[in-house]
Amino acid sequence: MSSDEATDLWLGVRLQTRWSNSRITQDALPAPVEEEDSELKLNRGRIKGGGTLLDPRLDVYSEADFTDQRLLDLRMTWQFSPALYLRLGQWKADYNRERIDSSGKQQFVERSVATPWFTVDRQQGIVASGRLAKGSGLDSNYWFGWLSGSGRGGELEADNGLWMGRYQWNIGGRKLAFSQSDIKRHNPGAGSVALGLVHGKSSYTSFSSAGGGQLPGFTTSSPGRYRIDQAMLETAWQQDGFSWQQELHWKRIEDRQDGGSQSLVGGYAQVGYFPGSRWQLVPAPLELALRCAYVDPNRSDGDDYERELTVAANWFFNGHRNKLTADYSHVRRREVPESDTSQRLRLQWEFSF
Repeated sequence: MSSDEATDLWLGVRLQTRWSNSRITQDALPAPVEEEDSELKLNRGRIKGGGTLLDPRLDVYSEADFTDQRLLDLRMTWQFSPALYLRLGQWKADYNRERIDSSGKQQFVERSVATPWFTVDRQQGIVASGRLAKGSGLDSNYWFGWLSGSGRGGELEADNGLWMGRYQWNIGGRKLAFSQSDIKRHNPGAGSVALGLVHGKSSYTSFSSAGGGQLPGFTTSSPGRYRIDQAMLETAWQQDGFSWQQELHWKRIEDRQDGGSQSLVGGYAQVGYFPGSRWQLVPAPLELALRCAYVDPNRSDGDDYERELTVAANWFFNGHRNKLTADYSHVRRREVPESDTSQRLRLQWEFSF
């Protein structure tokens, strides 16, 4: 709690209990299909805190998961003006909406199959951001900075680093929060169009909450072995209980040690709607959602792909702070000459206090 006007700190706990008809994974890359029994567990258990410290312009935040003993976020942000913030520390890179959105503010139990291929995830770094022309037709936000390229918990290695930029146009001069589902019933609507870019060198070709990793076909190596270039186009809109968001990704990885390169494309689109916004007979807390996702992991191999179709239902007791989610996914993966199909049924209770 706050001790004076300049310091105003808070502490919170977040619990996420999940049941799945198969082994529970988070943002998992393709793996051999194994017969698994259903599983019920505390999937995420987090302690988080933050607020202003010593000066109202200095915001601090920290988040740790006690289920797997990981320090996720540790950052401080200084506000010079509404047009310029400077953030230093470790946090989820402000690159694409689906990953920036907290897992507790998702419409589905887990993110799309496109996430592990393209996310920049948590990194150490320094990023400048701000909002320009607020309330006008040119209302926009920007993020630009340097990331370590070593992932969560990684070290600042020599010859490493990723430059990241994101520009977001706020449609109609109204900024849409990084949160899925139109709980607020925006009227008028709020939305955005965003472009993201990443360029640099890293030991890793993929990132997750576990830290830096490798996409299929790549191996751990010396610092800066892989040159990574990425681009992302994103749209989002929420109005009167309806929500939409979409991302289209391109990524190129160049092996600076052995030569050669690989290009990936993919993305997802999802919609959600509270039927009670239109039909009074339908309970107001109920939301239905649909998501389609696709990944081509190597454009030079035309027969390799990963596809997902997921339907979901949410029941909100207290917004995203207390909700039940059920979703069903049909995922098909093909890696020549073999392919496999999996069905995932998951139930989840998200609760924060």
